[in-house]
Amino acid sequence: MKVLVVIVTYNGMKWIDQCLSALRESSHPVTTIVIDNHSTDGTPAFISDNYPEVVLEAKQENLGFGQGNNVGLRYALDNGFDYVMLLNQDAYLQADAIEKLLKVADGRNLFSPLHLCGDGTRLDSQFRDSLRRADNKMLDDLLLSGSAQPMYETGEVCAACWLMPIDIIRTVGGFNPLFFHYGEDNNYYTRLECHGRKTYVATAAHVWHDRKTHGNEAVFQERNIRNRIYVALCIPHLSWALRLRKVVRVFIEEPFGPTLRECLKALGSWRAIAQSRKAERQSNTTWL
Repeated sequence: MKVLVVIVTYNGMKWIDQCLSALRESSHPVTTIVIDNHSTDGTPAFISDNYPEVVLEAKQENLGFGQGNNVGLRYALDNGFDYVMLLNQDAYLQADAIEKLLKVADGRNLFSPLHLCGDGTRLDSQFRDSLRRADNKMLDDLLLSGSAQPMYETGEVCAACWLMPIDIIRTVGGFNPLFFHYGEDNNYYTRLECHGRKTYVATAAHVWHDRKTHGNEAVFQERNIRNRIYVALCIPHLSWALRLRKVVRVFIEEPFGPTLRECLKALGSWRAIAQSRKAERQSNTTWL
């Protein structure tokens, strides 16, 4: 299986050496492409000097996370890859992770390793929340039989490390340009569901995700509200009434003032949202 690892970087000097050196140790050979979103800390030069095997696309503007990944997805389609692994610049894939993911991958659905914290000592906190929401038997198996199955169907998983068969990319397409940073993976998950694709966690494969709390919590929360509203409005397989119910839920769960402000902003993007829903229901390489 030909595997392309896609990494979007932005001022990633803190992590990129460990991220790329871990990929050099992969037990399954990979090709790596880095799309740099106009870093100002020397990230592209460092990659060129120290990792000549990496395909480097240094952009002159910040495309955002989703559109940066779309460059890598297009590269995979054009160069005959079987699988694409999306990997964050602050994530360190363990040496046997891709090999173990490929053992359970089926060429149709999305697979993720277990996401651990930056030193590998415990589960990543947000990934743990994903497992709590999942309807699976992992906890039963661990507590009652003392062992886990090779894979479990789960709910939405953070795109810090996704293994995607090329068939998903041909069918579901790329990331929606409405989402610049944050929310693009939430939106993509709703589209996977629309096209009958599932998400699985491979319990033997591990990635370490070296992230801390968000630097500006107020800015993050504002973006989170905005993205929750946009995700709800864009869900391609739900009626307008059901999507509006999800927006009402945002009002219930988030501060009223910022939520109202973001809803008014969404009205200005109504045409783009409607076009997005139409595009996301189709089976093609949308936005690629």
